[in-house]
Order: sequence, then structure tokens, then C-alpha cells
Amino acid sequence: MIQLLLLLISLSQVDLSIVDTSGRPVIGASICTDSTLIGISDTRGEVSLPVGTDSVEVRAIGYRTWEGAIPFSGNIFLISVPVPSGMVISVTAPRGGFRDRFPATTVLGRDDMEYLGRSGLGCLSSRSGGIYVREYGGAMPVISISIRGSDAAHSEYFVDGHEISSSMDCLPGMTLDPVLFGGLEIARGGGSGFLKGGMAGTLNFIPESAGLPPRASLTAGDDKSITFSGAFTSGINRVALSIRRLAGISGSTAHDGSLLIHGNDSPLTYGFLAAVSGGETESPDWTLPTDGARKRYSFDTWGRWSPGRVRFSLGMRTGRHQYVSTEPSIVDDTHDELGGDLTLEYNLPLLPFHLGLSANTSLDRVWSTSLGERDRVTGETALTAGYGDGLSISASASLNLVSSQRTMYGAVLSMGLPALDSLLLLHSSASTGFRRPSLNDLYWPEDNFAHGNPDLLPETSVEFESGISFNAVDWLTFSATGFIAETDDLIRWEPGEGGKWSPVNIAGVLRKGIETEVWFSDSPVEITGTLTLLDVTDNFIESVNYGRTLPYTPDYTFGVQAGVEYPFWAHWSVSASGMGIRFKNYSETSWMPAYMVFEAGVDLHPEFMGNFSFNASAENLFDKDYQETSGYSGKPRTLYFGINWNGN
Repeated sequence: MIQLLLLLISLSQVDLSIVDTSGRPVIGASICTDSTLIGISDTRGEVSLPVGTDSVEVRAIGYRTWEGAIPFSGNIFLISVPVPSGMVISVTAPRGGFRDRFPATTVLGRDDMEYLGRSGLGCLSSRSGGIYVREYGGAMPVISISIRGSDAAHSEYFVDGHEISSSMDCLPGMTLDPVLFGGLEIARGGGSGFLKGGMAGTLNFIPESAGLPPRASLTAGDDKSITFSGAFTSGINRVALSIRRLAGISGSTAHDGSLLIHGNDSPLTYGFLAAVSGGETESPDWTLPTDGARKRYSFDTWGRWSPGRVRFSLGMRTGRHQYVSTEPSIVDDTHDELGGDLTLEYNLPLLPFHLGLSANTSLDRVWSTSLGERDRVTGETALTAGYGDGLSISASASLNLVSSQRTMYGAVLSMGLPALDSLLLLHSSASTGFRRPSLNDLYWPEDNFAHGNPDLLPETSVEFESGISFNAVDWLTFSATGFIAETDDLIRWEPGEGGKWSPVNIAGVLRKGIETEVWFSDSPVEITGTLTLLDVTDNFIESVNYGRTLPYTPDYTFGVQAGVEYPFWAHWSVSASGMGIRFKNYSETSWMPAYMVFEAGVDLHPEFMGNFSFNASAENLFDKDYQETSGYSGKPRTLYFGINWNGN
């Protein structure tokens, strides 16, 4: 009789899978019907519902509410709220995304990636606190992303947890197009507490889930830029591609193409990313004009196998970077890179506790006409432990070893505590981290402009942060985080004798600030915004620059975007972003002024267009003249027009 009863119960339920747009399970989602709770998703994002349930409402912290009839596939995809910083500290499951380990993490969804694909990564400032982006150098741009007032080299770059940072300069080894991906995790602070993390923070680009419908878009600008992108599902694989013609401020042109294939056949996850780009560069206004051109080729592949508590990860990356010019001097420089890494992890969940142990080895090798032949073999081991039952605690420590070099270590301790009946989440963390000099820092040969420094010391840092997050209602999310960090032996490229730039160690630097994020949505209005206050100073008491602001660091950054749907098939938006004054020298006698630029746009999806929609936008709406970085002007007013197809 009992067996019959259990059989009847099992037959009277329907399985539902709740995941985000990257295919990751959403844990603890509430499933309701007629305002009555009928289920909560488990650690796999799954829930069983009573038979006869035909429509549901799904709510989860950090995601937009989903309402409608249960899809035939049984899969419901939730879209991340743009700024859920400080919300999630998950320590009771195998290692997942970066937001599962760091409280100050912003997660962007598919809509945000489409916006960044049209407007550029510079618009990240309106989506995440503590971050500012400079994109300069012509149609083949240099993309410099700084987190919490740190150098761009202190940020680490991943795709699906696979490292794509170049060992030469620590910047992305390819020209990234955000439209390829389904989401982006931006973890700020304490990055070296886990394998291959950046000292100031990490950006992890997340592939789309294979369950999403196909899509395609075509966008053109009045600067003669044009982009075609698309994605579709093939079996267990999601295939995304992007082809672009890019335009620089002074009329230079470039082309690039990217192909991303991502598959998930539990317990195996894998990916392939190929990118090729080439085009003209532009020099700053304080040097002679150049006819320089760059080409970049890269191929990355990675895989993870997770049979139970053990996880094996394998990754490989290879690429070539070429630069040639005849003016103002003849240069023909080629860099070839090859890298790989192997990781073994063991996770032991003993709810509410969690214990993990990992070991990693990686190889970076460079063949370069300027640097010569260089290689670096790194070994790293890490231990993580956590507790989650009301109060959440997560801790990790790692050791990093390179032959004939000093052993470095990183550690992070994070805590989260719900308050006022979970209306608020309080979080804090402490971390220590490091960064070894890049190969460019050490070995760049002397030329007319710069030379390397083989005597550089590794950088070390200690950072503390504390914050609060309000997430009690569907229509409002707010977070504020304060941080203070001290870095010893900071590596900075600065002008020396004869005006040549060279990397030097600054004995001590103090970074402190406050970053805030807000998301508001009450149909038909939605508002997102960020504001970050920064103070970055020389903190070595014996330095002649003690207490002075480090050059090129802004005292504040901000971004805000407001949108309204009227009528229901039209979405209108306006945004503003900018940053404060940036001194060019320690004496604070030369600076780049503060600036603010505006954007406006509209997305139209009338019923007669079916699965098609149309968008138009204007960047730098009032044609503001400003400097994005020293010697490089920001983008002038630019108009974009696009058409999109969604296979829903």
C-alpha cells in the first residue's frame, strides 16, 4: 500500500528546472500559483509541482520575476537583475560562479550584454560599481578595465572560468565582443584568494545556455561601423558568432570575428573560442602620427569533468599578436603565446559545511621578436572552507609557486548575515593578494619610448570591505560597499630619464572608496545606477609624493540609465556617465577635466514585426569634447541603428 501511495504521488507531480540565462541552476527560487507557494527549487534548480499546474510565478533573489504557462520543455530561464551586488554567498555546493564566493559581485544578464555589445564596454560604469573602462588607440583599441582605482593589469579575465588574460600584459588576449555571451560576473576585491584571480577583481564572461532560442542582430553606426551577431542551439551545444567592422576616432578601421561554442552534457562541460582581428591604430596627441596596424589571432579551448565530488579542469590557449608601422619609425613586431593549465578539485559538502581542496599547474610561453623566448611555469594549491546556515562564512587560502622566484600566497575570508527578517544582507570580507610582474614589465626592450625593468618585485596587497544590500522587494535592489586596500611594491609605468616610460615599484599605495548600486523597476519605469567615490594615494611615508593622488585615477565615477515602456511595444531610455578629474602628475599641476556624457535610445517591437525588433541609439548625445585617457579623445556623437530577430 505504501509503495502504491508513493507511486501515485510521483505520478501526480511535474518536474520543473529553474536556471539563469547561462544555464546555471537557480537555488531557492519560489514557485507560486494564485499567490500560494507550491515549491522551492533545490540545489540543482529543480522542483516537483502538483499535476494540473499549468501556469506559475517564479521569484528568486537577484532575478526578475517570471510569470506564464509552464513551457513544454520544463525549463524556465530567469534574467539576472543588473546589480545584485552583495547578495549571494553560497558555500554549500561545489565551486560555481565567482558571485558564489565574493559578496561584492555584480552579475549582468543577456539584456545587458546586448546593450554593451552596441555601446561598448565603457558603459559598464552604469551597470557595476567600482569599475571604469578606457577604450582607446584607434579602431583596434586597447581595452583597459580598472577596478577600485587599481591598475588595469590587476584585473583578471575569464570565459566560463577559463583564463584568457595574456601573460605579456595581463590584458585580454583577444578583442572581446560582449554580444557573444549570456552574462558577465564582475567580482571586486580579494581576487587572489582563489585560483588565478586578479589582485583587484575578476571579470568572467558566461556563455549562453543551450536551451535558449536562436537569435540574430545587425547594427550599423554613422561612423561606418557595422556588427552582425547571432546564436543558435545545436544538440547540447550553443553556438554564438560575431563579425564586426570597427571605426576609430580619427577614421581608422578594423575588422574582427569571433566564434564561441559551448556544450554541457553532465558531468562534462566544454568550450571553444576562436577570434581574429586586424586594423589600424591611432597614436596619442602628444606623439607623432603613426601608420601602425595590429593583427590578433587566438584560439582557446577548455573542459571540465565533474564525476561526483571530484572535478578535473583542462584549458589551452594560443595566440599571435603582430604590430607593424613605418611612421614615425619602422617596427615589425610579432608575439606568439601558448599556455595551458590543469586543475584538480575535490569538494566535500557536509551541509551546512563545505570543504574543498584544489591543485593547479599552468604554463605560459612566449616567442617574441622584442621579448625573445620566455616561459613561466606556475603551481598553485588552494583550500576552501565554508559554513552556511543563516550566517554564511567562506574562507580560502592559496599558495603560488614559480621556479626560482618568491613563493606568494593569497587568502580571503567572507561573511554574510541576513538582518531585519532578511530585509537586509550585511557582508564583509578581508583578503590578501599578490601579482607577479608581467613579461612586458620585466623584459620590454629599450626603444625610443620605453624599456622594461627585470628587477621588479611582486606586488602584494591587503584589503578590507564591508557592505549592506537591500533586496526585500521585487522592484528595488540597493547595495553599498566601502573598502580600504594597501598595496606594497605597486608596479606602475612612469616616465623616467629622457622621458622614456619604465615600470617601477612604488613602496606603498592606499586605495579607499565607497561603491553604490541601485536597481528600480516599477512598470513601465526601470532605473539602474552606480556611483563610486575613490581616493588613491602614495602611502610610503618616506616618498616625496607621500599623500598625493596617483596619476590617472579619478576621484569618482558614475553611471545611470532610466528606461520607460510606452506604449508596451516601445522601450525608451536615456543614460549619463562620467568620471572626475584625473591628474597627470604627482604635483597635481596638469590634469584631465571631469566629464559627463549622455546617451539616448529606443527599442521598438510592434506586433506586426513578429519576431523582429528595431533599435536606434545615440552615444555622446551632445557631442561633448573630453579625454578618455591621456592624449586620446573620447568618442564623438555617434548614431547606431539595428534590427534584431529572436526565435521565440
